[in-house]
Amino acid sequence: MVPHTTVILSHRSVNGIPFGASVQAIHDRLGEPDKARENYTGELEMLYATSIYRCYANRFVECTVPDAGRFQVDEVTILSIFDWLGAQPDSIDRARFRISAGFGIAYDYRDPTNGSLTLFEKGRWDGLLATGV
Repeated sequence: MVPHTTVILSHRSVNGIPFGASVQAIHDRLGEPDKARENYTGELEMLYATSIYRCYANRFVECTVPDAGRFQVDEVTILSIFDWLGAQPDSIDRARFRISAGFGIAYDYRDPTNGSLTLFEKGRWDGLLATGV
């Protein structure tokens, strides 16, 4: 079986689900989540297998997926997303994330054997990037 490729359109969509989509639109596309919970910031987190879709005020704002090695960003196939992010002109390492605000991608490398990506809508991570934490 060929592993699934995560398809990212920067600041627009993840796997065909557009940022700003409603919770119901995500349910219509993916079915009922394996688990749903409210996190400490008041966002609804919907867990589907290994991915987490986050909504705030009934709007899809962020998604976290594991680094399974197969990504397409803005129609370009990426072989090593961590290295590719590091080569982007706006890439910074902050709070144990490698972040490209221009692409809306943050790579969480706190666990070097099990990285993950958080894909976000435009402006979502601006607070973290501005603080320099």
